[in-house]
Amino acid sequence: MVHTFRGYLRRDGSAGTRNHIGIISSVICSSVVTNEIANKVSGSVPIVHANGCAQLGDDFQVTKNMLTGVAENPNFYGALLIGLGCETNQVTGLLEVIPKTKPIEGFGIQQMAGGRNTVERGVSIASTWSKEADEEERKELPVSLLKVGIVTEDIDEESLKTVIPVVSDFLNLLIKNGVTVVFGLTNSLEPAGDVLAVNTNNSELKKRLTHLGEALSRRRWEEAKEYNRKGFSEEDRKIAKLEAQLLGENEIQSLLNYNEKPEGIGLHLIKVSGSIVETLSNFASVGCNISIVISKRGILTSSNILPCITVAPNSEHKSSNEFLDCGITAGQIEQQVVSLFSELLSVSSGKLTELEEYELGEFAIPHIGTTF
Repeated sequence: MVHTFRGYLRRDGSAGTRNHIGIISSVICSSVVTNEIANKVSGSVPIVHANGCAQLGDDFQVTKNMLTGVAENPNFYGALLIGLGCETNQVTGLLEVIPKTKPIEGFGIQQMAGGRNTVERGVSIASTWSKEADEEERKELPVSLLKVGIVTEDIDEESLKTVIPVVSDFLNLLIKNGVTVVFGLTNSLEPAGDVLAVNTNNSELKKRLTHLGEALSRRRWEEAKEYNRKGFSEEDRKIAKLEAQLLGENEIQSLLNYNEKPEGIGLHLIKVSGSIVETLSNFASVGCNISIVISKRGILTSSNILPCITVAPNSEHKSSNEFLDCGITAGQIEQQVVSLFSELLSVSSGKLTELEEYELGEFAIPHIGTTF
């Protein structure tokens, strides 16, 4: 059986599960104007952040990579870039590297001689795109065009034991149907590097994964020496090995760095930060068109680019399930796998998630060094 969803086919062969207009700020200084344009145009999503001004080196490159990747995201019909004019992260530099596979434009406030002119020009362009986007219809597309970002957030041992049977079989089903899965390598999963290494035939990747489990490598400077000496605790490894079971026995194709796009279908691990908003934003920047967050009780924020399906153990308390799309219980594994897969197809076809209903969506870029 060939599974399908109803999405928006893009010129580059990718598929959107949403049809937004992205209004993207190149720098923190243009955030107010960016928000104002987005507020005046139906279907627009503002992408604002605290970066872009006087950034250097790798920190600047992360910002540039994330914004160009987000502009490419298939959930955007078009992307309008708004800068100031004197920032390191120039709009012209972004436009040079973004593929022209969709409507893409950009300019700076200084170039337009002020914020009012910028807003007027931006609203004019984005409004035209919005009307064009409204005329597009969803088409029946193969599920293999989905690129799903999956990550755990605020998970514990009891919750993992409840969700593992369903989520691991669900992930098996995705891989079987040719879906690209990008799984977040959280700091809680790192201690299971040696376990993850078993699921790859690539010798270099096996070494990299094994190395992950030898010592923590992402602590603050003042903590690094102590952690590298002690390594992970037994509790760290216990939770990590449980978390690794979520991936089933699927072969890991690659270990991606931040902003690095997966090549080919199958299961890929990607390094993520400790912030769920930054992680979901990173998923968007590498081309994911939908995301899933697995937690012990749901989350209260999401991505404003990707629909985010929240999965957690079902609670007896109704308030705890308020933001959940899929509550998992013990038993009836096959039935729950089918239900979760059906939810994925429905959301990919336009059904709003609980977080979308509440308009809980954000965007953020991490800093990997001194910004100013």
